[in-house]
Amino acid sequence: MSELPFVEVRRLRRVFDVSKPWLNRMLEREQKQYLTAVDDVSFTIRRGETFALVGESGSGKSTVARMVVGLLPPSAGEVVIDGVPINDPARAAEVRALRRRIQMIFQDPYASLNPRWRVERIIAEPIRAFHLSASAREVRERVGELLTLVGLHPADGAKFPHEFSGGQRQRIAIARALASQAEFIVCDEPTSALDVSVQAQILNLMRDLQDRFGLTYLFISHNLAVVRHMASRIGVMYLGRIVEIGGGRELFVKPQHPYTRMLLNAVPDIAMTGRLREAVQGEIPNPINPPSGCTFHPRCPFVFDRCRREVPPLEAGVACHAVAEGRIAAA
Repeated sequence: MSELPFVEVRRLRRVFDVSKPWLNRMLEREQKQYLTAVDDVSFTIRRGETFALVGESGSGKSTVARMVVGLLPPSAGEVVIDGVPINDPARAAEVRALRRRIQMIFQDPYASLNPRWRVERIIAEPIRAFHLSASAREVRERVGELLTLVGLHPADGAKFPHEFSGGQRQRIAIARALASQAEFIVCDEPTSALDVSVQAQILNLMRDLQDRFGLTYLFISHNLAVVRHMASRIGVMYLGRIVEIGGGRELFVKPQHPYTRMLLNAVPDIAMTGRLREAVQGEIPNPINPPSGCTFHPRCPFVFDRCRREVPPLEAGVACHAVAEGRIAAA
């Protein structure tokens, strides 16, 4: 792996205007309302690495994913992929050339596939769009190769998406992502809609493809067991901010932030070690009206006055006043 980052996310922020229509606000005498979905998120991904973002629903993971691939413009900050800022209008030509190398795999494979197209046409679309094959025969051959690569038969190209199971549809989505010869793939909860046995098959396929083609993954998930299997580094998100970031093994063995510890305590103890666990407390707050200071403080068992006043900076891989002041013992 190269030490230089292939993907750089710098102080990314996204704010949504969730106000009522103007007339309603005038009649009800209400101000505009804004929702900060992502706030000051930064991380890097090396070429050939899998970086995972985890957290509860509503933490901003999918919003980050959509900004990283360019589906959603950031309110502030920037995304740099292989040295190219993807939201810089002055470098539009370089961004267009970069598009082929970036793909996304969505959570629901059926919703992301056109139900009126045969599988062959779905997979061939990126090949034609980026002019990667000169003739129709080459396109058909390439589609057959991709279907075989993901564990399907070339003859499956004549079928429609509804004729496949959920796991098979996700294999088709992976084949489509590979059709453009992508190097960086953003995976937005690609296995959450699948059965556990099928999840393992898809994850193993993704690992094999990464080893074979040197793919770089940004992996979004709320399932820590899945992340542990896939990721070399992990960022833990809470209410739009990264609260802890570190190596995959390190984060599971020695979690620092109270929120990370809470997430790990929620994982079933299959080994039956007898370790004491604390039940998950509370729910993620409303992002339209978040708590002051550290947004986790209403749920944190280690909260003190500074937590309610100041937003903790991300230092040494963790954003927590209690950790910085040594108030939390090592896990």
